[in-house]
Amino acid sequence: MKLSPTSYFCLGLILVGFIRAIQLYYSSTRDLRVANQDDNWYQEQQRQKIKPAELQHAGYRNSTGRMANQPDQIFYFIQVSDLHISKFQPKGHTIHFLHFLQSALPTIDPEFVVVTGDLIDAKDETRTVSAQYLEEWQVYKSAVEQGANGTTWYDMRGNHDCFDLVSWKAENNLYRQFGKSSKILDDGKGVYSWQVSKAFGNYNFVAVDSCPRKGPSRPFNFFGYLTTNSMNRLVSKIMPTSFNHTFLFSHYPTTTMFPGVSSEGYRFKDLANHFSIYFCGHLHKLAAGLGEVLKTYRRQSDSLELEVADMKDHGAYRIVAVDHDLISFIDVELPVAQIPPVASDIVPLTQDNKVIWPDKIYLAPIVLITNPKDSRYTLPTKEPLHESRLSSHIRLLIFSEFAPESLKIQTFVDNKRHAYPAEFIGSISHENNMPLWAIMWDPIDFDDFETHYLRVQVTAPDGQVGIHEIPFRMDNMRVKIQGGTGEWIIWASISSLVRFLSIFAVTAMLITITAPKIYNDYEKNQQMDAARHTLRNKILLLIHEIDVGINQGIYSGILKHLLIWVHRILQFPEEQPYVWSLCFACLLSLLTLPWFRAEFIPSGEDEHQGMGFFYLWGLLFENHQWIPLDTWMFAIFQLTFNVGVFILYFIWKSSSAHQLQCKGTGQAPSRLVCDRLWLQIFVLIYWLWRLHGLRDLATFYGGVYPTLVFNLLVWWLLGVVAVILIGKNGLYDYIKNYHNQQQSEPVGVALEICPSCIDAVGGGENPADNFFVATAGQDEEQHTNIQEESRRILFDSDGSDSSSSSNTTNRPFRRNATKKD
Repeated sequence: MKLSPTSYFCLGLILVGFIRAIQLYYSSTRDLRVANQDDNWYQEQQRQKIKPAELQHAGYRNSTGRMANQPDQIFYFIQVSDLHISKFQPKGHTIHFLHFLQSALPTIDPEFVVVTGDLIDAKDETRTVSAQYLEEWQVYKSAVEQGANGTTWYDMRGNHDCFDLVSWKAENNLYRQFGKSSKILDDGKGVYSWQVSKAFGNYNFVAVDSCPRKGPSRPFNFFGYLTTNSMNRLVSKIMPTSFNHTFLFSHYPTTTMFPGVSSEGYRFKDLANHFSIYFCGHLHKLAAGLGEVLKTYRRQSDSLELEVADMKDHGAYRIVAVDHDLISFIDVELPVAQIPPVASDIVPLTQDNKVIWPDKIYLAPIVLITNPKDSRYTLPTKEPLHESRLSSHIRLLIFSEFAPESLKIQTFVDNKRHAYPAEFIGSISHENNMPLWAIMWDPIDFDDFETHYLRVQVTAPDGQVGIHEIPFRMDNMRVKIQGGTGEWIIWASISSLVRFLSIFAVTAMLITITAPKIYNDYEKNQQMDAARHTLRNKILLLIHEIDVGINQGIYSGILKHLLIWVHRILQFPEEQPYVWSLCFACLLSLLTLPWFRAEFIPSGEDEHQGMGFFYLWGLLFENHQWIPLDTWMFAIFQLTFNVGVFILYFIWKSSSAHQLQCKGTGQAPSRLVCDRLWLQIFVLIYWLWRLHGLRDLATFYGGVYPTLVFNLLVWWLLGVVAVILIGKNGLYDYIKNYHNQQQSEPVGVALEICPSCIDAVGGGENPADNFFVATAGQDEEQHTNIQEESRRILFDSDGSDSSSSSNTTNRPFRRNATKKD
């Protein structure tokens, strides 16, 4: 295929660009594939390969004993997340956490508490700039020490806890000093575990720090990742030994995390085969009700992923119970409507670090049904579900400040009152607190392959009511969670999705503008007769046929608009070559070059520690340290609204009105919408909005210099505004025509291969009737004469086509009409 040197040059640049992009991708993700010996948490691997424990179906375990009215084989714990203790925010945040410690924790008295990250808020009063504040960490540590009442406490970092950190050993990494589990986390190289051993089984609990090794300030600190070093540690904690259940805790849901691969080739899905539930936080119920149910079941590994809502705004926490190896849970929220904002003492500490506790609130009873198991969250191979069919009693935990005998308990099955009363079989004491109740039942009555609903309603003496309702089945079939958007978000991998969309967006836009240039160049090298039948002219012919009534159909309007946009894409590199070059250079640069340089970590001891480069593929710091995340979300937003929208606008302006309007219709072409003044003003306002959005980067990362001065997006927007002002049919042209008191009406030349256009110019009476359609045996002599006469009048001797913008003799002519006309 014969092409011009320019086309070969463009193809060469694209090839080099894609090679460079692949190299950047592999460099940025190296820590996810290879153990980094420079990592603070690197641990040399044992030479002997870890042998995973044999997976055993729960149905083949030794029977744990019939679930009856005995307080045996049960324990429970609490998960809480996203405390966001703040020295600036009077509502929620700190006050919710203090109420949890003072009002909820003593009543529940769990085996232990796990906090899955975001212990502190680390944002200033305006909620824009992030930093580690000593007062927030002091409140956290003092509140736990003075309010947990000896409850075993585990915690880990979230993204807010590692804002603005150069490394784990940085002086402002205050978690090292104030975190309850900081020492065992550091000793465990980012992973630690503990076991609960009971007479009826052994249970493994594993916590992992999935924060970035360098913690940029917000907003580029939202996603987490598990390096090969972390994966090696997780494999050693989870896979070699078999437990009744293994539970994994981390801050980030897997949908916002990039898990790596261990040195032995194990991936996160391999770990999931060996744990039952992955507990996490981070997403705060999202917004607009999208995250009410952030839970999902993964069939391949028979595991659950459960995100708990935040303590910060919703006062939420989760109680998890293991009863005869059946796992049940309930998510509870503090009555936040009863908790007013703090009027003073936002930092509730005295000078000697004593907590200033708020007035206690009285909670409604909390009900957690442990048998039968909620069928939405069953684990068929990891839980002995057959135990429910063999049980003699419904079992439930009721947490209340009132004595058991003062509680009124009502039980409903399928909205019908259950005949048997509830019996308290537990004990209430600080040494042995087990508020367990039992209700006699016969599970055979419900073994009918149907879904049933069990509701327990508990009324306290003060009138407050606690309710827990679950669906259950006796045939071990799962019931859909029906979490809607929230379930899909947790099930999907948003991190991988935004990465794919970012790469796809750049690649698709690059191909969209490059392929027409190559094809047009190819057509120019064809025979002269074939040049009149270019793809652009053929598309225009199809558009003209629809205009004059040929090829009409139900979808002809849609087809016409589709053809118009195809013509615009093909016309773009020819009609606006300088604008095309600007778009091509921008896209190739975004794929291969740093977008900007900024101070991502302001707390660095020197400029080099905190300064980094923003690539599409990640953040690059000194000594080739990559953070392969958090760029994708920003990138897809910028590629869509800062680049894609303007490229689409430029393509829109590539076809002229006189080209798209068939002369045979007898109607004068009207000005295109993209050339109208109101739309161009709207585009200019939109441009100002996008430029203002980039200004926020200077607020987050060290000012205008160098964040905005050496910024590809800023320079792209400057080029865009130049095109808007002085480009084809831009604001400058409009103003110039306005001052000349003239309005240009595009007339143009007829499409040479369009018989209707030729007939109209040649004087045909009815253009639609005279539209020439060749059929077998038809006499074409008369029509041929008209065509030849029209060509002689309308075209120069070389017979070039009307879509070519390179021949000055074929430029569309215009009739200047003054206002008088």
